Amino acid sequence: MTRWRQRKPERARTVPAVLVLLTAACTRVVDAPRAIPVPDVGPITAAQVSNLLSPKVDSVEGNQFDTVEPDRCAPVAREVAAPFLTGHHPAATDGGHWQTEDGAVVVEEIVAVYPSDFAPETALADARSSIESCRDAALLVTTVQGRDYDFRVAPSAGSSPAGAVLWSLQGAEWSCDNALVAAHNAAIEITTCGATGGLDTVPLAQDALKRIEALANAKV
Repeated sequence: MTRWRQRKPERARTVPAVLVLLTAACTRVVDAPRAIPVPDVGPITAAQVSNLLSPKVDSVEGNQFDTVEPDRCAPVAREVAAPFLTGHHPAATDGGHWQTEDGAVVVEEIVAVYPSDFAPETALADARSSIESCRDAALLVTTVQGRDYDFRVAPSAGSSPAGAVLWSLQGAEWSCDNALVAAHNAAIEITTCGATGGLDTVPLAQDALKRIEALANAKV
């Protein structure tokens, strides 16, 4: 009994040391949170993206072109997540649909706003390259509602104004005349389709560029 009582204080002194070791082993150094830089968006803001649409646009989208074969030519025809726009990582996108008064031509407008370092010349050059690489290619295009169209990629009948690229999709039962414009930190793609072809895309492209310029130069 006496010897047990003599060892008990020594045992009690070892417990805090073990606790210190355990506490040290479980301690983790946590780095301070680092702020992730958010790219500037301007002069047109993401909140202004809908203002890039023309006044004719309804609040709904039409029967958009969804899939394209061959896939390498998807940018020249696909309207769902339009590659000419999404390929440059927009900060915001929007779209809408309208048609001529007689219903003969349907129009899709797809718009995008980008960070301030967006290069419109590069976007247009990439589009020209894609269109040229698919020139005369036969496309099978399927809409979101499952309708198939056969097209052949062709140059536009009109000359592209500065800041725009124009091209056509020609088919036996449905043809399209399209435009892509880009300036400042925004881009607009317009597809116009009908049984005998689309609309004259030169004035449509010019009007789209005016909308971009108006927003870019607006005083906030």
